[in-house]
Amino acid sequence: MFTMSRKCVPYTPVTCKLSDMTIALVSSTGVYLEGQAPFGDDTDDSYRILPGDLKHAELRFKHGHYDESQAQQDANTVFPMELLQELAKEGVIKRVGNKNIGFRGFTTNLKLMYEQVAPAIAAEIERSQAEGVVLTGGCPMCHRVVVAVQREIESRGIPTVVITAVPGETKLMRPPRAIYPVGSKPGFVLGSAGERDKHKRVLQEALRQFEVLRTPGEIVEASF
Repeated sequence: MFTMSRKCVPYTPVTCKLSDMTIALVSSTGVYLEGQAPFGDDTDDSYRILPGDLKHAELRFKHGHYDESQAQQDANTVFPMELLQELAKEGVIKRVGNKNIGFRGFTTNLKLMYEQVAPAIAAEIERSQAEGVVLTGGCPMCHRVVVAVQREIESRGIPTVVITAVPGETKLMRPPRAIYPVGSKPGFVLGSAGERDKHKRVLQEALRQFEVLRTPGEIVEASF
């Protein structure tokens, strides 16, 4: 099987307006829906498919390696689906993708994650409506693993951007596009619970990266 070197950054140019793009979310924060099975221990390499029309109140988190308290109060801190739906209604994006993915990025089997799980998640996105993907991470390890997934998706011709709270870990994996909201940290990727305006501005800045030509592998620092 062909394996892309980390020295090579997959990069898919955006050829349409943001307002014409269907955007999906992929997150290694252990996000799942009420009614779905929670994630298990550190050997759990499964993922959950989340519909684009889900209800914000139905989101749950089970991870164990970052402070989930903010996410439990307000999912937009790490998984801004409610705000993405809002931006679709406002016409900033065309719509929210029909398949969004939640998984745990902390694992005792990184080889399996990189060689099997990341490609499987990318295949789900490739078979979906998504024309662009925003990614977020949970713990520091998650911020490496989620970029492995990002690179797989990007190599299949779908542009991506990751919002990182641990830029040092993310940079090691050389993401196609990335932003770092200065001061963010695991569990507070887009800000603290209730900081809705900030969350939305962070998400909009991430989406703006689809309209800006940058050097692949660069992490854009943004203050909010």
